[in-house]
Amino acid sequence: MPRTFRPPFAGRSFPTKHAMTPFQPKDSVEASSWRPISRAEIEQLVRSLASAYEVVGVQESHGRLTMGRIDDPALLRLEFPPRVHSPKKFLFPNWEQLFRFRLGGSVLLEAETAAPPRVIFGMHPCDLHAVRVLDDCLFEGEADSAYRAKRAVTLLVGVDCLPDEHCFCTSMGTDRIAGGFDLFLHRLDNGYLVRCGSAQGEQMLARHAPLVAVRPGEPPLPLQTKQCEVGLRFSVESLAPLLGDAYEHPLWQEIGDRCLGCGACTLLCPSCYCFNVQDRLDLDLEGGARVRTWDSCQFDQFTRVAGGEEFRGNQADRQRHRFFRKYKYLWEKHRRTACVGCGRCSRECLGRIDPRQVLNGLFAERALPETSAVPGAEYRPQLSEIMKVQELTAREKSFRLRFDTPLVFEPGAFLEVSVFGLGEAPFTIASPPSPDCEAEIVVRAAGALTQALHRLKAGDRVGVRGPFGKGFPLEEFFGRDVLLVAGGLGLITLRSLLLTILSRRREFGRVSLLYGARDREALLFREDLLAWHRGGELDCRFAVLSETEEWTGVRGDITYLFRDLDLAPQQTVAAVSGPPGMYRFVNPLLLRLGLDEERLFLNLERHMKCGLGKCGKCRINDVCVCECGPIFPYSRVRHLREAIER
Repeated sequence: MPRTFRPPFAGRSFPTKHAMTPFQPKDSVEASSWRPISRAEIEQLVRSLASAYEVVGVQESHGRLTMGRIDDPALLRLEFPPRVHSPKKFLFPNWEQLFRFRLGGSVLLEAETAAPPRVIFGMHPCDLHAVRVLDDCLFEGEADSAYRAKRAVTLLVGVDCLPDEHCFCTSMGTDRIAGGFDLFLHRLDNGYLVRCGSAQGEQMLARHAPLVAVRPGEPPLPLQTKQCEVGLRFSVESLAPLLGDAYEHPLWQEIGDRCLGCGACTLLCPSCYCFNVQDRLDLDLEGGARVRTWDSCQFDQFTRVAGGEEFRGNQADRQRHRFFRKYKYLWEKHRRTACVGCGRCSRECLGRIDPRQVLNGLFAERALPETSAVPGAEYRPQLSEIMKVQELTAREKSFRLRFDTPLVFEPGAFLEVSVFGLGEAPFTIASPPSPDCEAEIVVRAAGALTQALHRLKAGDRVGVRGPFGKGFPLEEFFGRDVLLVAGGLGLITLRSLLLTILSRRREFGRVSLLYGARDREALLFREDLLAWHRGGELDCRFAVLSETEEWTGVRGDITYLFRDLDLAPQQTVAAVSGPPGMYRFVNPLLLRLGLDEERLFLNLERHMKCGLGKCGKCRINDVCVCECGPIFPYSRVRHLREAIER
């Protein structure tokens, strides 16, 4: 009768130092619970945690940054580039003893002790995403108990990243993260903000930093990340279909010829988890241990099977497998790529194999249309750096933004600007079209998003979509007198048009600017107004509703500025921009003066939302402002009473 195989562990239980329970996902907490914390309080937190946990983090040792046990909290580094090896080794060690055995008359198995409680400080967002990849793969099916044991007793503390020239996390969508951590530290000029991402994080803060835990939460802030210099030229959702058509591409042979098979790319990767299991005998040959060590799909014996056959026998096949595994197979299985864009592989590759060059090369050759595989791509902003911030009034600031390429737009167009975590809003471009890859917007601090924008400074980044919209048709302005009528923030839109006209002054007739505001302190672009008034190239007139005795100009609403205006209506084209209430008086006045409805242009920018004409918020009767405007001739919108007669 055949013997029934009985696994060595069947029916046995092993004493452990810490009871091991199945790993459970972290409980999420309120996303906006940011609390101020100082560097000294962080060091005290680490000191307190060290009494109950092994605390690991980044510190300098012999001139190099390394991640290891923190004995002196003052040495803990919270800002560092991603050159440091990933924290993967603390969850999935490069050498791990699974169990010991004793040889003799009968085999005696000895279980390994349980993992010690540990706190990992210094998890960049990309490394936190890599832990999610490990969770996907190692908890799938029958969970890897060795990994689970460490994962269950390890707390993760995230920090902001300082990307270098090898990073492309922004392309992979891993430059920021909303969960998967216990605490996250965000750097400010005068300290830090800490956010709890799990119930365990809340408990840790309450127990080891009680003064911080009871502080009132800050409103949600835009967490700025520095954009990577070079990334993918297409979205991550396009990777799987892109590779699906490239299995026999000669590129794999090209990079295979450059590959040395050293395995550095996979061993340094924070999400690679291939391993080998071996028995190691003690020197006395009376016992030993079964150990698990990291392995690599790039090693020449990795796929060797019985009989000596290797089903990936050359580096070209191995490199192809690496790319397909990272960007296609796991995406199709988990809807998450196994690459987080940290750049560790290309940073250390002796063959100079850079995933960005490989994938961008395939994309350029295949010309795969991005939108065919990327639902929602039109709503995805690009990161733009703030070059300059200038205070215009107590409530308004101007922001000069830098882009990768020059913006193509007509004066009157707008941008959708994102503060991640708070949403996005449309802002008219206040500068004229130019080839210098920069544009200016003006923001009034009114709600949470605009107040968050006001807290930003030069060097920070915002998300930007656009430009959108149909602006002023300059062909209607050439050779004619130009009348610009602005009320309040309406000058922002007309400034772009006016600066465009002044740059080509000889192509226009007389230019007049009528500008009204609540009071003198509410006047925007005062330096520009003064320069225009003194320059003599246009007729500038200003009016304010209320002012002190020091104001010597016109007091009253903007219609007072029309009293002695020298206007040739048949030769004039007008542009009006301001609050809808102003239109109710200015539009009839201009029509009574004889202005043609086809040459009276109105700005309806305040009715925009998504910028694409899809959300329905900008639709006024039969007119879609985002799609057809926001600049309209009066003849096109005169029936829209809710827009121009309120």
